[in-house]
Amino acid sequence: MSVRELKPEGRQPVRAEDEDEQRRLSVFHLVGLAAGGMIGSGWLLGADDAFRRAGSDAYLAWVFGGLLMLLIAAVMVELGTVAPKTGGLIFLPLQSSGALVATVVAAGLWIFYAINLSSEAVAMTKGLSWKVHGLLDSSQALTLKGWGYALVFMAAISAVNLATPRIFFRINSWLTVAKVIVPVLTVALLITAGFDHHSPHASGGTGKGAGAALAAVVGSGVIFAYVGFQGPLDFAGNIKRWGRGIGEAARLRRAVFGTIIGAMVLYISLQVVFTKYQASYWSPADIEPSPYAQFAFALSLWWLGWLLRIGAVISPMGAGLVFAHALTREVAALSRAHLTHRGLQTARKASLKRRYDVYWLVLVVDFFVASIALLAVGGSWSSLVAITGVLTLVVYAVPGVVLVSLRDHLTGWSRVRRGGREVLARTGFALIALILYGAGWAPLWRGMATLTVGCALLLCLPILARWLPAFGRMYDAKVHVTLFRHWRTSPAAQAGLWLIGHLAVLTLLTLLGDSSVGVLPKLLGGFLAVAAALAAFEGLVSASRRHMAEVAPMLPAPGTGRPATAANAANE
Repeated sequence: MSVRELKPEGRQPVRAEDEDEQRRLSVFHLVGLAAGGMIGSGWLLGADDAFRRAGSDAYLAWVFGGLLMLLIAAVMVELGTVAPKTGGLIFLPLQSSGALVATVVAAGLWIFYAINLSSEAVAMTKGLSWKVHGLLDSSQALTLKGWGYALVFMAAISAVNLATPRIFFRINSWLTVAKVIVPVLTVALLITAGFDHHSPHASGGTGKGAGAALAAVVGSGVIFAYVGFQGPLDFAGNIKRWGRGIGEAARLRRAVFGTIIGAMVLYISLQVVFTKYQASYWSPADIEPSPYAQFAFALSLWWLGWLLRIGAVISPMGAGLVFAHALTREVAALSRAHLTHRGLQTARKASLKRRYDVYWLVLVVDFFVASIALLAVGGSWSSLVAITGVLTLVVYAVPGVVLVSLRDHLTGWSRVRRGGREVLARTGFALIALILYGAGWAPLWRGMATLTVGCALLLCLPILARWLPAFGRMYDAKVHVTLFRHWRTSPAAQAGLWLIGHLAVLTLLTLLGDSSVGVLPKLLGGFLAVAAALAAFEGLVSASRRHMAEVAPMLPAPGTGRPATAANAANE
């Protein structure tokens, strides 16, 4: 894998990869990334949609979503601690399973990170609508003026990411502190202001059951609210090393698991508060940016209402900052692997004389991707988060395959621990398939169609660059789609086909079992989805191990962020 070298004046050449592995992140920064990515617009706008789908059982959607995230995080954290790599969500599948699997992951990750930018900008626009009139029409869709504000907010989030990483992480960490305080105060004050201690079913209407709650996990933005915990994993190669105290792996675990558990408690509490008050005080047509602001003003908590108005803009902006910053590192890893334009792999120079470690060209590309996504769904926040939920689960399913495939290449695990992690990986993969199936046909086909477009672009643009020399001078990437020609003999092609086939079968089962077609009983369709997922998992692992037998993986050594071979050479 070729890596461009940067040569600062008076210094030895520095690899672009090594720049991304600078150990600058403390525990405070890690928590800021995890909580900053999770606490966005989901808690402001997700409770209403979850209630409409599941009634008073909506709180179960947050329970299911949180438990699923804990299971997924257990696998991803294990992988991130034994092979810590900034940009690892793309780099590690590339090493274990080859370019085609990595391309599918990269397409899903790139689009869902970019869509987060547009969805948070829409949420910011909605959050400002109480003050600036004419941003939304009667159906709560963006007007032309609202579109302008959303694009300005997207540009502002991208611009803040032009700050140096040291400044950015400070801004994000303290912004996250403020973002967490607002919903915590909201729960505490709304409960003490008149909430009795009965069950949430007391005045919240009837529940629609666990099945409806399961469907709400993807369709109502529950998954969208939980995504972001992987922020520290996107920067696993940047964690500071201390001579004493807890190790890097323990700091990473505490940041990720602590954030998810805290978010579960917070989101469930917010949903219970919404369920209790919605019948008396909630009107979707109201100008307030969130139902909790309506509740606060209705209960004469004026200062809390104003705080929520401010939080309705600040909270989505903070989440957008984290995703935009993390995406630059993931796209850089994608570029170094020659899966997209190679010119995106290094930090570019800002307009000032000193060199900034910022990927401004990636930010520009992401801005246009986010704008196209916003246009494609007509500025609908609900549609954006539904697509994000599907893409997120597809991306989150692959680390389990990587972890099991790399079993013989990862050291330091006991047999019992290794077996436990493999059970978690398989369970997580199957549960993700079940939740995608339970989400229903409407969000699934949109998400899969979006993923298909992304994969087609990443795979076909290099061919177009070969056919058109003028375009080839602007776009330089390696052609990988031709691997499919050798599907009988190439393990990398077979791994790609297993993953694509798994997603195709899951989509077909959802069409037959959970759509207007309705040929299969829903319960039978769910059973078949799990069975097909487990079969695909074993096929992926087998093909990945055969691929690594042909091409040895270059895994980062814990504590260095560089490939183990390079790390060992540097120490000799």
